[in-house]
Amino acid sequence: MSGRDARLWTVEWRALRQVILGRDRWQCQIHGPRCTGAATEVDHIVARADGGDVWDTTNLRAACATCNRGRGAQVTNRRRVAGYRTGVAEYETRF
Repeated sequence: MSGRDARLWTVEWRALRQVILGRDRWQCQIHGPRCTGAATEVDHIVARADGGDVWDTTNLRAACATCNRGRGAQVTNRRRVAGYRTGVAEYETRF
């Protein structure tokens, strides 16, 4: 579990995590290039940072650690790049 969201350390989250893993039969639903197939984590399809609901079962899927962390890194990198691009000032060239 990444981040320090206190909700992800509760008994309620652990129970929901087991429900999601069972629903998806402990099989990774992301299927990335280095997927191990065996799900041990739960992925938020719409990231919490983007407004994804922590408790909505339609926003959750089983994932192997490799796919879940890889996907998280991709999302973070996209945010960084977008932030850098939007933070560049517009310049006019005057001759």
